[in-house]
Amino acid sequence: MKYTLPFFYDYIFANVILPNAMPPEMGVVNYLHTMFSNRLKQQSYFDERFDDENSPWRLMFGHKLGHMPSTLWNNGSYLRMPCFQYLVNIEEDAVYFGKQKKSKYIYPIKITLHFEKFTGTDDVGSRLNGEYFWKHISEEALQDVKNKNATIFIDWSNENFIEHHQYLDFHDCLKRSGIPPSQVVLAVNSFNAQEVYENWFPPNERRMEVRNLPFLLSNISYYYMYHPESRVSDADWANSQNIYRRNYFMFPIRRAREHRIALLYKIAQAGILDKGDWSALEREMSPHHILHIANNFNCVADENIANQLSACMPQSLQDETDRSFNTVHGWNDPHSLPMKNSYFYIATETYTHGVYKSLTEKVFKPLANYQPFLFMAYPGALKVLRDLGFKTFHPFINEDYDNETSHVKRMDMIVDEIKRLCSMSPTEIHNWYWSMKDILEHNRNHLFFIHQDEKHAEECVKFLSEKVK
Repeated sequence: MKYTLPFFYDYIFANVILPNAMPPEMGVVNYLHTMFSNRLKQQSYFDERFDDENSPWRLMFGHKLGHMPSTLWNNGSYLRMPCFQYLVNIEEDAVYFGKQKKSKYIYPIKITLHFEKFTGTDDVGSRLNGEYFWKHISEEALQDVKNKNATIFIDWSNENFIEHHQYLDFHDCLKRSGIPPSQVVLAVNSFNAQEVYENWFPPNERRMEVRNLPFLLSNISYYYMYHPESRVSDADWANSQNIYRRNYFMFPIRRAREHRIALLYKIAQAGILDKGDWSALEREMSPHHILHIANNFNCVADENIANQLSACMPQSLQDETDRSFNTVHGWNDPHSLPMKNSYFYIATETYTHGVYKSLTEKVFKPLANYQPFLFMAYPGALKVLRDLGFKTFHPFINEDYDNETSHVKRMDMIVDEIKRLCSMSPTEIHNWYWSMKDILEHNRNHLFFIHQDEKHAEECVKFLSEKVK
């Protein structure tokens, strides 16, 4: 079923829709800009100059700018992205004019990547942070919300981890607004964010409705289906059956989170780093810092290993020597060469602890490219994949690590399995890979089409549609 949602905005100009809950200064500058620009309506004068020292932002707000309580890019909501075209039709209008046609509407706000910046508690004393988002909602829209004729839809479906204390900060923000809890819906890139929120806060303490909206699953599904240049082609894959691959594994690291560096360290300490293709793009890292991270994961200190890794960083993949932290996109791949040249993938989720069950592009990339994988994530991550209809790789890979609650032990179990696979001869690892042919085909096909019928997203959109009936 396809749903229709009315998205209304306070300010719509000739060539740009001003994101909701923006400071009024933005409206003035954007209005002036529309008089002299022929840019497309979804572009904004501020998109390219936010961090520029000479930008209008700096001139208006000074160096204590902080972060905007709403991002400018794709301003309304991730629900406007092409991956949701099978699920929802968005009707956009101005609050003033739209109310002549619809008695109830959605007031969308797509927020920053860092939730604490949206709550207004991240940088006390700055011009923007500390100015609660609802202070920048027009009086007309705010009254509609309080009268339950409008629902604020806070879209954070690109991110997946909100701490308990961050919810408390946001509760405080909402308590001061007078907005009824039923009129605020927060969407999170998760399969259990609603459950987590409701377990943490009894009904009398809740200040919003939380819903699961796994945007990244739908977006990556859509992207790889319609961008064949970024994935291994069916023909290339079929023709590679008699070609031995250069590397046993690939292990891409863009952002140097501690569990990724610790896993890299343990692989190096096992003496098998040269069996694979790996990257660590974010920055240089001192041997001392690497050893500090290794110690946090109960690794045996080895200065030679730390020096070896430090000397390589930053390092790109063998087939992406022209890529850097800023030129590798987190959501997709520029080409498929690293996948073609390796047998299995080491995927590392953003978080390896906590109660949230979510998935990001890190694990969808091997699914799209005919690769088996080991998955350093939270306990039960492989079960989440199976519940979504994907197949994992037991008995070809020992997946007992998925049930281990200790992230350190879970990592050690993964390293043991990497060591086992890397101990195979080239012929053995080649035959091992192709023995999973049916699983790899199933996963790829299932990923390509899942955005057309993704149940969690449908539940969220259906919930929003009930709000505007």
